[in-house]
Amino acid sequence: MVREAQGTMRRLAARCAVQPVMVASYLLAAFMGVAHAAGPGYLVPAPAKDDVQSKPKYECDTPDAPVITLETQSKYKQDDTQRATIDEDAEETYTEAVEPLRIYGRNLVKIANAYVKSNPKNTAAAACALTWLDAWASANAMSDMRSKQAQFNLSRALSGFALAYLQIRDAPNLSTDQKRKVESWLRTLGQQLVGPMDKNDGTSGRNNHRYWAGLGAAAAGVASGDKQLARWGFDSSRIGLGQITPDGALPLELKRGKRARDYHIFAADPLVTTAELARSQGIDLYAEHNGALERLVKRVIASLDDPTFFEKATGTKQEAYPGDGTVPSSRIAWLEIYQSRRPSPAAETVLSKKRPTSSTEIGGNTTLLFYDAE
Repeated sequence: MVREAQGTMRRLAARCAVQPVMVASYLLAAFMGVAHAAGPGYLVPAPAKDDVQSKPKYECDTPDAPVITLETQSKYKQDDTQRATIDEDAEETYTEAVEPLRIYGRNLVKIANAYVKSNPKNTAAAACALTWLDAWASANAMSDMRSKQAQFNLSRALSGFALAYLQIRDAPNLSTDQKRKVESWLRTLGQQLVGPMDKNDGTSGRNNHRYWAGLGAAAAGVASGDKQLARWGFDSSRIGLGQITPDGALPLELKRGKRARDYHIFAADPLVTTAELARSQGIDLYAEHNGALERLVKRVIASLDDPTFFEKATGTKQEAYPGDGTVPSSRIAWLEIYQSRRPSPAAETVLSKKRPTSSTEIGGNTTLLFYDAE
């Protein structure tokens, strides 16, 4: 890829000699986008024998208490058909219910990322992550989801669990019994997503809820070796890809009114991550539906500084980002994955200001996993 980028640089520079500074800046960004796609990805390979610490140590804390039952409701006002206005009381109740799940997920991917980052490889960190997964698997965690919103929480949580497991799965000297138990649990949770979603003929059966369920199933399927489950996840992603318009919009996410821009970012998250998992299985979702994913990503990138497209499409001013007004790095952690496969100067410009990017639901530090520049 680097040789290809260098050839592109020479050809474009020859054509555009009249604007050397502009061209040089553009090409440098493009070249950097290609050259730095060096991370290991999710399926971290087993290390060579001489790449393992001889006396690995890792301070492995006790796993958080398993969440077995969950019954959450939407944080948005029930009379808001666009589900765009937050009900503060509902949000407080929701946050309290899911916080234990979020804490466990954050800690788990942190441990898995520590193994990936270690050089030579710290197998004690990998064993710690497996112990954390085994603790929840042994308790049948997340097995009792009592609402549609809880099912959605399962989708995102399972994505993080399975992607963390993939990072440490091939580490040497892990317990075979623990791995077998964890893989069985991940498969079971993935299968919990399939039935309810297949019966869902409403909007959430075709919008970002479906794509997140697809990612959860795909990640669990790849992690457990269940090809049928993984295929269901990939097909769920195709439901989204098939809806992307020529101008890169998702019609069902446009219905979110003032949050349409943010929900396009949110929907791109599972679609890109699932495409990456599919790639590991020899399936190119990046290219399907005439490059639909690229159209969506370009639309999202263009909207980060200028939401005009979404304001015209919805007739509504878009919700501003909190803090400094720029998109939170956790919201675009998936862009690091996309940039490693389909690099662009525009994406590099965004990412260069946000690294390291990290999101629990897609395996933690995506800069570490897909850029490897730490």
